[in-house]
Amino acid sequence: MQVLDPEKTAASGDLSSNPRRPARTGIVIDASCDVAPAFLASADVAVIPIPIRIGSTTYIDQHDASATARYMRENANGEGATGQSLPLDAAQMSRFFLEHFALDYDSVYCLTITASRSPIHEAASHGSLLATSAIRQARQEKGIARPFQFRVIDTRNMFAGSGIPAMVLQDLLRAQVPAKDIRGELQRIIDATHTYYVPDNLGYARARSRVRGDRSISLASVLLDGALDIKPIVLGRQGDTRPVAKCRGRADAWARLFAVAARQVQRGLYAPHVIISYAGPLQDLHGSPALEQLRAACAQENVSLHLLPMSITGMMNIGPGGLTLAFAGESRDIAF
Repeated sequence: MQVLDPEKTAASGDLSSNPRRPARTGIVIDASCDVAPAFLASADVAVIPIPIRIGSTTYIDQHDASATARYMRENANGEGATGQSLPLDAAQMSRFFLEHFALDYDSVYCLTITASRSPIHEAASHGSLLATSAIRQARQEKGIARPFQFRVIDTRNMFAGSGIPAMVLQDLLRAQVPAKDIRGELQRIIDATHTYYVPDNLGYARARSRVRGDRSISLASVLLDGALDIKPIVLGRQGDTRPVAKCRGRADAWARLFAVAARQVQRGLYAPHVIISYAGPLQDLHGSPALEQLRAACAQENVSLHLLPMSITGMMNIGPGGLTLAFAGESRDIAF
């Protein structure tokens, strides 16, 4: 990854410095955020990479299909129990922001995985302050008088759950919603985002969750439920996680979760997106009658249903066969 020195960036003529050009807004997500390919295709979107080290091998999580396929191929279809994520520190974040946004943008939103489970939010916050100072100085030297803003926002969620506010933000920007209204609407979506996690291997999920400070899966559950092939459904919301249901096997867990999501879609969501990310081949999801019912409900209510490969970071933490599903809506009467 190329890194720009702020002083060289300010002096360089390679970047746009036309003070009369239209205002432009950038979106940054960290690589653990599961979003649709169409979201990533925008030139105004950047992904903060997350290096993942397993043994002597380092993988770069950055929503690259070939890197994800390699990780799955070399790690038992996604297993990384001994893996260690090595997120960028503040100085590296600052260089990343300078490289991608320097003089071309007047506003940047950076959405991160929940601060309660990862240091990425803190590093991005400190890095943005360093980068903003250098960017403003560079803009002043280029005669750009327009104000510059860099906002780092905690999604208070993970994986598919971080994807919901990111995709809503892109919708708001494309609809040309005034900047003064975006922050409030984005916070409303963050507060209402429900993410459900269905790990396929309880022992693996418990080991990895404890690395993140998550205690929602107990040892007793692992020993008893593992023997009975019980799959928990864990809810992630507003920076916390808790188990909400136990199901007999994968098919039952998925069917009940998809049915809950379909009911929520029919009741009405706060945002027209449902995201499902899966740590395995997406064809595993096909053939589920409950998924087809969810797909039909989404089509009827003009909600986009996104079936996505899980990020490498998500796969490493949830384990092979794990699934996350997220939407933004009211929390009343959500029952399994």
